[in-house]
Amino acid sequence: QKEVQSSANRVQPSPIQVVATMKVYILYGSATGNAEYIAKDLAASINNASSSADALPFTSADCMEMNHFKRKKLLETWSSPPDPSSSPTPSQIQNKHAVIAICSTTGNGDAPENASRFLRFLKKPPPAAAGASSSSPPLHRVAFAVLGLGDTNYDQFCASGKAIDRKLAEWGGTRAVPLACADEATGLEAT
Repeated sequence: QKEVQSSANRVQPSPIQVVATMKVYILYGSATGNAEYIAKDLAASINNASSSADALPFTSADCMEMNHFKRKKLLETWSSPPDPSSSPTPSQIQNKHAVIAICSTTGNGDAPENASRFLRFLKKPPPAAAGASSSSPPLHRVAFAVLGLGDTNYDQFCASGKAIDRKLAEWGGTRAVPLACADEATGLEAT
């Protein structure tokens, strides 16, 4: 519960409390396991915190390989408004699905095998959003964040993460935070 200072400098509960309850989709593309580990660790943290008293903006996390986007029918899910009972007040999230993409880069700027179909799909021209006017891009109901993993010893540093970030925005997604790039050459934790 939020607390505010009273005029007597005592801490008292705030009369207004906003509880955010929302699912986040965490997609990963990983060649060596780093992106997968980060994604699964984040999902576990969210799912474990949702069953405790800790307040997080998400109540649950679905974590999966990027290439599972078709099997899980994510585009269809994301083209519909989120369940109103599972999202915070409209002014906070503006009726969008939360998506976090974590992707490494392998070879000469290539996507890992478990993300290659997802990235190839995003590189195509966007289809019309299901149930939306023809002027609405397909991901207009998505707020996203991307973490690219790479190594600055290679020319195509974080190329997959950068491409996913760019394409999600081109498809109409709203960038919740700027693209983050982690450098294995300096230690992933340091970046």
